[in-house]
Amino acid sequence: MRLDTPKAAYTPPERKAFMLGVLILILLLIPSVNAVKIALIHNGYVAHYEDGKSKLMQLVQDISLAPKRLLTADKDLPVIKVDIKYQDWLKLEQDRNNALKNGIIAEQRNQVNATLYLNQQKYFAKVRLQGDMLDHVSNDTRWSLRFELKKKKALFESRKFALVAPNVRIHQGPSLFSKTMELADFDIIAPKNIPVRVVLNGVDWGTMFVEQAFSQSLLAVNDRTEGLIARLDIHEQTQNSAGEITRVLKPRELQRGTILGNPALSQQRQIALALLDDFLNKKRPASDVFDAKKMGQYLATVDLWGAWHALTWNNWRWYYNPHLAKFEPIQSDVAVTPAKHNWLMTPPSHDFVLSKAMLDDPIIRSHYDMAKQTLIERINQNLIPELQAYEQTLLNKLHGDSPLLAPFDLTLMKTQVMCWQSDYQGADCQNIGQFDASLHQHMQDYAGHANWDILARFNSKSGTGVLKLVNNDKEPLHLKSITGLNRYEDRSELEEVNADFPRVLNPGETLDINLPADIVAVDLRAALASKKIATFQFKKDIAPLHFIPRPQPLNTSLMSQYPFIEVNEGHWYVKPGTWQINDFLVTPDNTELVLPAGAHLEFATKAGLMVFGHLTVKGTADNPASLTKQVSSRKWSGLSVFSNEYSPKSVVRHLNISYSSNPKLGLWQPRGATYFVKTPVLLEDIHISENQSEDGLNIINGDIEINRMLITNALSDAFDCDFCVGTVNDSEFRSIGFRSGGDGIDVSGSKLTLNNVSFNGVRDKAISGGERSHLIVNTARFNNVNFGLVAKDDTKITATNITAENVKHHALMSYSKKPIFGGAILDVSEFNCLDAQCENKITVETGSVLTINGTAIDSQDLDVKGLYRTIMKSDKPR
Repeated sequence: MRLDTPKAAYTPPERKAFMLGVLILILLLIPSVNAVKIALIHNGYVAHYEDGKSKLMQLVQDISLAPKRLLTADKDLPVIKVDIKYQDWLKLEQDRNNALKNGIIAEQRNQVNATLYLNQQKYFAKVRLQGDMLDHVSNDTRWSLRFELKKKKALFESRKFALVAPNVRIHQGPSLFSKTMELADFDIIAPKNIPVRVVLNGVDWGTMFVEQAFSQSLLAVNDRTEGLIARLDIHEQTQNSAGEITRVLKPRELQRGTILGNPALSQQRQIALALLDDFLNKKRPASDVFDAKKMGQYLATVDLWGAWHALTWNNWRWYYNPHLAKFEPIQSDVAVTPAKHNWLMTPPSHDFVLSKAMLDDPIIRSHYDMAKQTLIERINQNLIPELQAYEQTLLNKLHGDSPLLAPFDLTLMKTQVMCWQSDYQGADCQNIGQFDASLHQHMQDYAGHANWDILARFNSKSGTGVLKLVNNDKEPLHLKSITGLNRYEDRSELEEVNADFPRVLNPGETLDINLPADIVAVDLRAALASKKIATFQFKKDIAPLHFIPRPQPLNTSLMSQYPFIEVNEGHWYVKPGTWQINDFLVTPDNTELVLPAGAHLEFATKAGLMVFGHLTVKGTADNPASLTKQVSSRKWSGLSVFSNEYSPKSVVRHLNISYSSNPKLGLWQPRGATYFVKTPVLLEDIHISENQSEDGLNIINGDIEINRMLITNALSDAFDCDFCVGTVNDSEFRSIGFRSGGDGIDVSGSKLTLNNVSFNGVRDKAISGGERSHLIVNTARFNNVNFGLVAKDDTKITATNITAENVKHHALMSYSKKPIFGGAILDVSEFNCLDAQCENKITVETGSVLTINGTAIDSQDLDVKGLYRTIMKSDKPR
């Protein structure tokens, strides 16, 4: 017999809300259960809870708040109008109907023409359905559509993008994830999701996201050098009697046509895919394939958000950094959710086999632990309020069409952090378990399957050459034609060999193609049956991983040939004197290379220096140090310095570098003859002359201070600085680009101050700022140059005391070369042009700005493509 008063299952307010919810659901259920579900989803409802009662209470609350959200929504969104001809629309509609019938969007789908309008601008594009799963096309409107703009135009910094309904990406989830990395100062590439209003063929589709595609545009606006993006496909799958799955995964590049059509990117592709294949086949540690710091940061952020979806084999996207020959992660389909039971879990990166293999590498694990600590510290400070403010602004834009959309309960981050720190011990963490295997079928093991061309080898044999091909795929390999090149890059049509072409290599077959002895490289036109014919280049006796920039263990036998280099742990010291080097020397990691005053190194043609750590040069005005070629050589293979976050600054004083070329080591061929990567550097009284490569001095991601630098007789560009911060003072550039269109100073994505710089004899641009650079120029002199001061592609240059004389084409220019960035701003004061009719040598393109002494110069339509085909045409050496 009960003595206590039985407690009602619901309090009166809860009962009232429950009845209201039941009534709403009954009214909504009149069409069909599925129709109600789709309607709720497209109006922004996302369940935050697992149990039915809490879901219903949340729904009632969201419905009650919907009118206010609609009234206060930010409706001032960019409007994209899309027109698709009726017959073309029927093709997309048929693809959608087939998807609804078959339960998935087919891989082969129609691509049709479309016209887009934004801000009174007209754009022509190709369009197709986007995505694989039915959520992309489940509603009557707001289907996911993938666009590729024509004529190299761009919208929202992208030539390729998708329009997707916000619910497909769980609304604000991906943006909160990428904002977390930004606020934690993690430099991870993340596609933007930009809310816009879409009107398609006159029908208002409402709010959708412009989602950047994985393309060169994405890399450029994220301050990355042109490169390739890779992913994994499944080649085959097996399952044993215990139900354990093994997948054979095949790496491939995105934008295949673009990559294979560019010789430099095609070479990078071979290195990149071979590296991934080595990782998948467990031949190479993860930190030798991936950027350890960035990978650790990305995995830590994934674990903070419980973003397990990003870790599945098919959702990985990686950018291949051509300078480091390593991959960086790209945020891809993180699918973060506000639902507590799906968000809070033990670190999913420890459960998925690919990420687990990465974390088993102690170098990546150490960066993961540091990133984890950074996130914890930021959350204990003000990360959550900053995310909440950012989220509210985004929600205001989405509420116009998704009034049921609620904010994430970001305080759950504190629970996640507390449990993360305590290894999920304690009362509040007992209900937090591992990743729910019912959400995704794990694979227990994996292996790699190389592309056929990565396995191909072109080797010397008995005074000739043999190209050996193996078709390791499941479909025929079509060989169309082959062309040879000798060491002078003269082409040979190889008529006798081509007499047997075209031909087909069936699965499992091999073929040896005998080639003349003087052929050092071949271009093979070929493709698997399901692909378009493309050009694949193979170089004699060079495999994809013939050389990659990595620190080397100390080779005592080699170093014994150079007794003038004192080698200690972490330290190489070159004795004063004149010495000859006949090998390409590579230091171990974290090494300081010291050149004292009076140290002169003379290199053979293929000899050079690669330092992993930092460079110290202690030359003096009376007794500088020098690096140059041997008397019998025409050039040498340059100086490269790679630093990491632990490396001290490289300090170089009174150093002369001459006749250097970029290192051509296998397929890894950087542009710079003197090359600093991720390096804080001080250069003082340095003279670079007679360089034999595209860039005399090339600095990537550097924090720089340069004083009194002189660059003379440069084959092409003198100084190229990408993504740098710092100053250049009292420096001079003479006779630049004597073979091709070389710039004096060429910067991309950089913030530099130039003080007292002069240019004499520059065949292209004296100062060229591009790709969102910000330059301050105080006192510059141009004499005998084709172009003086040039701002392009969302660059801002503020210049004072500029003197121009003997300018052949344009003294000042402001324009856009790459539409993804837009126009530029050039503001000049104290401009003194000594040429006759100098007013005809000042040009600003419509959409850009150029002011002289506060007066805006009238803009004009400018044929930028025409400029780069004629007076700005480059013939830079490879």
